[in-house]
Amino acid sequence: MKTPVRIDSALVPLLFTALISTCVVACDDDETASGGGGAGSGAGGANGEGASGAGGSTTTSGTGGWDARFDPLVAALEEDLAESGAFGVSVAVLEKGEITFAQAFGSKDQAGTQPLTPHTLMQIGSTTKQMTAAAVLQKVESGSLSLDDDLESLLPMLDFALDPTWDDQILVRHLISHQGGFYDYTEWNQLSDDARLASFTYGDFAESIYLMNPPGVFWNYSNPNFSVAGLITEELDTRAWPDIMREDIFVPLGMDRTFLRKSEVEADGDYALSYGLVGVGDNTPGEVSMGQMGDSAWVRPAGLAWTTPSQMATWSKFLIEGDDAVLGEALRSEITSEQVDTGFLGGNLHYGYGMMVWRGYLTNDETWYPVRVWEHGGNTLSFTNSLTILPDQEFAIVITSSAFGTDFSHSVDVALETLVDLPAPTAAPEYEIDPATFGRHVGTYSDPYNIGDVIITEEGGDLHVSMPALDAAGYDVDPILVPVSSEIFVVFIEGTQLDLTFIPSTPGGDSTYIRNRSFVASRPEQMGLTSRGPAVASRDKIESALRRARIDALPPSIVRSAVAASRK
Repeated sequence: MKTPVRIDSALVPLLFTALISTCVVACDDDETASGGGGAGSGAGGANGEGASGAGGSTTTSGTGGWDARFDPLVAALEEDLAESGAFGVSVAVLEKGEITFAQAFGSKDQAGTQPLTPHTLMQIGSTTKQMTAAAVLQKVESGSLSLDDDLESLLPMLDFALDPTWDDQILVRHLISHQGGFYDYTEWNQLSDDARLASFTYGDFAESIYLMNPPGVFWNYSNPNFSVAGLITEELDTRAWPDIMREDIFVPLGMDRTFLRKSEVEADGDYALSYGLVGVGDNTPGEVSMGQMGDSAWVRPAGLAWTTPSQMATWSKFLIEGDDAVLGEALRSEITSEQVDTGFLGGNLHYGYGMMVWRGYLTNDETWYPVRVWEHGGNTLSFTNSLTILPDQEFAIVITSSAFGTDFSHSVDVALETLVDLPAPTAAPEYEIDPATFGRHVGTYSDPYNIGDVIITEEGGDLHVSMPALDAAGYDVDPILVPVSSEIFVVFIEGTQLDLTFIPSTPGGDSTYIRNRSFVASRPEQMGLTSRGPAVASRDKIESALRRARIDALPPSIVRSAVAASRK
């Protein structure tokens, strides 16, 4: 049986676009914009900061001085902004190598006295990762390292306390494609000294971190991969990582208002505050002051760049057109090449090096366009970013908003469908569901670090799940797993949907792993082991794992389609 990938707009997905997970290891001319509750401000200028209404025909409307063909996008942005909780949103559109639209709507802060402009700096979260990967690839190009070098050879001072052999198994290519196996830990604090990238990695991180699965066996989004990748770049240089990025990536590309230290942002002076979370221990949203915003030196390579959509449009141009002075074509193209299948969207969603690589574009109204797409979202506790590139159409759109976990995917849909010459839609990909294969998943899986044992049985053609540690902790676990495909299922814990993917060691064989972003359970016998260790999980660990399991890095439309497929 095949289940079409379809979206039910009434389904409310989990926060699958977030970057930051919970800390548990160690310890211009302004025009009033209707609907957005603020002002629309456009600006042109040098240094990649954009030009509103430039490049192409200039039939203007009376809405805001921009080309009339951008009116549907503006309306969508105002609608999404009104529903987002953000103080403001900034956008840039790149067409055929030129920034043709750069506007901002709303304000810089809750008071609303300072309008947001296209020049205003905001954090872009995980969209930083592809630039971190580019710096690593520069070192490959220079001959300083190979993508197949392991951590033992590159970081000889790194000794994992829980298993000293891990550094022999993790390769550079694993790190920048999210195949390192690391538990998704994020050090969310204000420890901004550049030296912290090395001292924390060699210290508390090495003492406490664990691998949820062997490196290289499957994709699983985890921020430490890129923190360690950033450290490798730094250790092969004499400069601090932020300086490497600025001098070797940002400035050569004309992105001179892209920063990695909060002190540089404060010195620039044009930045936004946000409606977000003050810290991981406080889930009550509110205005976040500049002093409260994260500035962890260790997190920077995973997602703490400050920039503007126009600067990111310049980055998009680099990915599309190239610049051999920064990175040669052979290695630049690796960023946007399919490095590993994520297992979602029926084989049509892969990961490159810091970049989602789609084989088509899926909209929020169930339309599938057969075009290549490079995409990556990003969240900090304060901001949300969306980067979408259609390389064959030489088109990119970047949207940054000043709140945690916002969803402007509707605006992206409108931009693509009104501004891009898209091919005719085709049938959406299909998830295959074959109940005859469910028996491959039956067995007892163990996660000694987070949620304990996961027992899978088959009854009446359905897969059932039991989680004794969660039962003992008082959690309500629905015993029936709901299939999305033959490998992907949804489990309901306390009424919340979490995705579980069964992964075999060999294609077509019995499953060895159950994958979620925040926990992985495995069958020791399938790994050639007699035991994986005691599956003892404290309530604190369980609560943390379940909280983080509600956060994923997948694009919202992909998540909606999977959840909708499970309802068929």
